[in-house]
Amino acid sequence: MLYFCAFSEKKFATMKYVRAITRILLVISVLVIAIVAIVQVPKRQCERVEVIPHTENESVVLGQADIEKMIADAGIKTVGTKIKEVDLPAINKLLKENPYIQEINFVHFTGTKLVIDYTLRDILLHVYTNDGDQYFVDKEGVLIPFTKKVNDYLIIANGNIHQHYKKGSTAGKELSSIVELANMLDADEFCQAQFRQIYRNEHNQLELVSTIGNQVILFGSIDNAEEKLDNLKQVYENGLSRKGYNTYAQLDVRYKNRVIAHHR
Repeated sequence: MLYFCAFSEKKFATMKYVRAITRILLVISVLVIAIVAIVQVPKRQCERVEVIPHTENESVVLGQADIEKMIADAGIKTVGTKIKEVDLPAINKLLKENPYIQEINFVHFTGTKLVIDYTLRDILLHVYTNDGDQYFVDKEGVLIPFTKKVNDYLIIANGNIHQHYKKGSTAGKELSSIVELANMLDADEFCQAQFRQIYRNEHNQLELVSTIGNQVILFGSIDNAEEKLDNLKQVYENGLSRKGYNTYAQLDVRYKNRVIAHHR
């Protein structure tokens, strides 16, 4: 004997209606919770500040404590202040005025936490002027004030350099060629290890100081710099490595396709 059971169309329609209403109520509940949360967050207080610096250098010249002190010194209230009352535009302006910061990625709240994310300038040069002033220069030629927080093994530039640090300034005529050469040294693994000092002599020509050997390297102007560096690399790798790094008192690469070596 065959038994079967069938729901009436009316009962089936009622169940579909109940399920639909249940889904709608769930969606409304979620929306209400989200709206309440959005409305309530600004009424809550800032509980802490998280600073996220990004840098290519080993030293972090501007970290958590520095940013917190900057904000406090500027009279901007954060921790313990209602979120909606924290002056984010003022914090952005303060960061933009800092010479060590290259770019502000974002300043916003995540819940009750204020997150400050920024990128520091990529410091390339430590410059000493002819009268003893000192400052840093980044890879883009922007001058940065000296700070003892920088412990990186930077390329040193010294000698007949007259340009002094001024906030917002970039490398002038006499310094721009040094920055260009320093970038080339920094981009080459051999040169990066071999040459850590650029000297501008009294004739306004550039000299390189080698980390191995104590010879003077007359580099001249920035013209044909790639060729000059390539010639130097060949001399160090194929010549001085066999004869001895202190064999010559001077290497002159100012002339095309030549390296003139002067004995001691």
